Amino acid sequence: MKKLKVIGFVVLMTLSVTGCMSIFTALSVEPPVSAEASMLVLEAGGKETYLTNVNYTGWAPIVEDSRGTVVPFKMVNALADADTFYFAENVMPGTYTLKGFRHVYTNYDLLPEGVHPDYEPYVENPYHVRQEFMLDQAVTITLNPAEMASFGKYIITSEWVGGAAGTTADRWKVIPGSVKITSYPNDRNILKVVKSITNANWAPWNAMNPETPL
Repeated sequence: MKKLKVIGFVVLMTLSVTGCMSIFTALSVEPPVSAEASMLVLEAGGKETYLTNVNYTGWAPIVEDSRGTVVPFKMVNALADADTFYFAENVMPGTYTLKGFRHVYTNYDLLPEGVHPDYEPYVENPYHVRQEFMLDQAVTITLNPAEMASFGKYIITSEWVGGAAGTTADRWKVIPGSVKITSYPNDRNILKVVKSITNANWAPWNAMNPETPL
């Protein structure tokens, strides 16, 4: 799959209207809410490209703060030179731990008629089933004020029960024994790629980014 540059306004509007969320969930970013506000980022991919993150199946990082509260991350599948990009803006200084990755899939027996599911890995929906896969070794970051910090890069390979060819209600379930997560916590690629984003909304965040653009 050829990766795209950050897609333009017209394409974004088209995708948002058609509901095709496999490309991206959120390319927009909120501005810093204070002088101490920081950002956490990470990169994750499949065998050779972005992770599949759509309405019926998707992945998301499990990152907890020092109180054990899960931090929601936004997802972008639209950057060149990177796999799936996850970010959480406006997090406060403190200790954060990446414990693993959550896979959420739609169970069609639980889906009410007329309801169209979305990629919502941090929302409790009665038709979504959560599967959680922990890293062999959790990764902890001590986040400073006004800092962009990365958990690194992760490659996730897995197989669905049936996938697109399946007919069972749980066809998008990941077979637990098929999941393999390879960790590269020291990888800096996503910081370099993010530094290359020229959108003005990203400027205050990239001022906190310690890397140089690719």
